[in-house]
Amino acid sequence: MEEKKYCYRYVESNDNEGRAVVQLWTRVIIRETEKTFWHVYDLPKMTLEQIRHMHKTPGDKSVKRCLKNAARSGYHLTREEALRAFIYRKAFQFNCMRLTMETVELCLKGLNDSGHANIEIHKDGRQISRWAEILSVPADESFLACETPGPIASGYSWGEW
Repeated sequence: MEEKKYCYRYVESNDNEGRAVVQLWTRVIIRETEKTFWHVYDLPKMTLEQIRHMHKTPGDKSVKRCLKNAARSGYHLTREEALRAFIYRKAFQFNCMRLTMETVELCLKGLNDSGHANIEIHKDGRQISRWAEILSVPADESFLACETPGPIASGYSWGEW
């Protein structure tokens, strides 16, 4: 009888007190080739053969496929690969959020400075009132909020459209 092989994925969440938690999700590999593996949720009381028999119908939506040794794969064969992929995903998301925060901040500041809106920004710069007073609407369809890109946006290559 074959032993179950597992694949892994790390995800972030919060516990019931709001603390950040990194969780490990584990699934059972039911089929494997040289470059690919298919996985499903683990049913601990079932053997691998029983799980394979349960998921043998073609088009079963609960069976997922992943590439082996692919950095952007959903699940990985080792916990180390899964943790490396988690850190890569979160760093990419964090960089995207930083760019979005800078863009939003510059847009709101541009609307405020040009006299289109009266936006209340608190002293620490982290809190912005959601209830802005609209003074006027920009005349054109596109409004240039600032003349130069911010420090984060200037690090990207924007290309030409």
